Amino acid sequence: MAYEIALDRAWNEIVALASTPKYIVQLLMDIYEVRVIDRVVQLKSSGAVANEGMSILILHYLIGILKHGYKQKGEWISFKEVWGGQSFYSAFQDRTLRPLVESLKRDPDGLFKNLTERLGGKLVEGGDLSVELVTFSEVRVRIIFWYGDEELPPEMTILFDRGLAEVITTEDIAVLLHFVAKSIVGQEL
Repeated sequence: MAYEIALDRAWNEIVALASTPKYIVQLLMDIYEVRVIDRVVQLKSSGAVANEGMSILILHYLIGILKHGYKQKGEWISFKEVWGGQSFYSAFQDRTLRPLVESLKRDPDGLFKNLTERLGGKLVEGGDLSVELVTFSEVRVRIIFWYGDEELPPEMTILFDRGLAEVITTEDIAVLLHFVAKSIVGQEL
């Protein structure tokens, strides 16, 4: 109920932009079907209807793709570098980055297994451990961890291509990265 207005606006915009009655959207390892006429976002594997927050994220992504397409810029940036990201960085750090750092401290092997085996991440260069995940189709995030030592605590960052900010808003990027973090540590959004 909390998302009712945002969800209704997103559906109205999709209806105006749609050139087909349904779209398929991948998010991490899941495939969603967006049925425009029925106004439903459904997980294809189980038929479960996506919750309101997930539906809004998927619809906003689809709106951005239908309006602008996704063009990678070839420049990895952090949340701090998107419009307004610096202002919201403290909350983003608490909600999204901190749970990943805690998971790294508690169970680095389990974290690595979730990233690579369960979520299909690929090892890449950077930090002490870096993994690249496909979130939406062609949209990759790079998660970089530093284990820390006796002088410095463990740290991490999440990077994404600057082109993502042309498809979805700063708030949607925060929600997407929060969803990714929750998926990595095995929690639902």
